[in-house]
Amino acid sequence: MSTQESRITLHTTIHIEGIDNESLSKDVLSKSDCRISDDPLQSHYEDTELPDTENTKDLILKIDSQVYDIDFNLERDKVWSHIIEPQQSTIPHDHEGDDGLSFVYYVTYPKQSGNIVFDFYMANKRIFQTIEPKVGMLIIFPTWIPHYTTRNISDEKRISISGNYFPQ
Repeated sequence: MSTQESRITLHTTIHIEGIDNESLSKDVLSKSDCRISDDPLQSHYEDTELPDTENTKDLILKIDSQVYDIDFNLERDKVWSHIIEPQQSTIPHDHEGDDGLSFVYYVTYPKQSGNIVFDFYMANKRIFQTIEPKVGMLIIFPTWIPHYTTRNISDEKRISISGNYFPQ
């Protein structure tokens, strides 16, 4: 990474304490048949409906708190879960809108199951920021930043939860 790139930080990374990720993983997997899109060429292909459980409610309240610390004028919009199977990845995409915040929270992260990569241009320079997730990690970033995940080369599923916040 160049010196220029290393000075640019357009995301916030936080570790969320007190979440039962093992139970949360089971909750998310219980909705694995509820895909948001059946088209494998769309970025929502690996997205599933977020189950309405005490675990998910607890997590979302903690994420709300972190987002509102950054900008209390935002309101939570959609939230969904991702289930990335071995050999899958997420295609490059952004989260429609240029005035909101997006997040991803890692419920599981088997070693080598894919990093998140922010890939965009700023001041005529291409910027790559790669983050290797950890279980319990929350990443908050502007909705306009294009990003993708690298291939899951582990033998296990990677599970995360994402969503958006927009001005009220």
